[in-house]
Amino acid sequence: MLLLTYVASGYFGLILAGLLFTGLLILGRLSLSGKCQNCHPIAQAASAELIKKLYSILERANLRDVEIYALEEYIPNAYSYGRRVVLSLGLFEILDDEEIAAVVAHELGHIKNRDTILFPLVAYVRIFAFLMPFLILVLTQSFWIAIGSFALYLWFELERSKFLRSREFKADDVALRLLDRPLSLKEALEELKYYEDLRARVKNQALPGIEPTIDRPSQEKRNYWRPSFLIFPTHPSYEERIFRIVAYSIISS
Repeated sequence: MLLLTYVASGYFGLILAGLLFTGLLILGRLSLSGKCQNCHPIAQAASAELIKKLYSILERANLRDVEIYALEEYIPNAYSYGRRVVLSLGLFEILDDEEIAAVVAHELGHIKNRDTILFPLVAYVRIFAFLMPFLILVLTQSFWIAIGSFALYLWFELERSKFLRSREFKADDVALRLLDRPLSLKEALEELKYYEDLRARVKNQALPGIEPTIDRPSQEKRNYWRPSFLIFPTHPSYEERIFRIVAYSIISS
């Protein structure tokens, strides 16, 4: 895309593209600088036994400076950003202590693999790649060149999907090495899959009913700006991850 921009208008086009990308980075940096809203230290939500287990995993991962928070959100979820891991209160409703520790180990895998740096960067490059065809259309006034640049964007989406899926597998691999019982990650994924399947069945019911908290929008702000459109999946399926975990457990035993 940058080559097309250079061919279309030389260094002027590259300067415009550079300004566009710089603006996206600044916006992203501002969005990342905010604190987690409705978050509390994990000690306020977890038992002393679980806290001890989590600190043991932090020691094993050599990530003692990582902070773990509980989010006032009753839909099960977990994510990491910077040097922080956030667990929704909903996780504590459906997972036991070992399974929560496995989820934390997965998020620590993202931190160890520097995904908390890579993922936002990929998100900003994605927005940049989406906007570039419009910039190229303005610079070239050529519909076909703009179509070609949009095809490059679709190629980026495909590669982005492959990359993000592979990073989830890598985070699982780190978690399996950190856990005393690797199969606890498999059990956590099975519980989360059951919960998501249950939510889907409730939402698809033809009969009238009540769905507490299922459709309640999250009050948590995103840690970095993500466009709402999705073309290719960014996460492997539960079945794929569970299969790899079982295979690892068999081989390691």
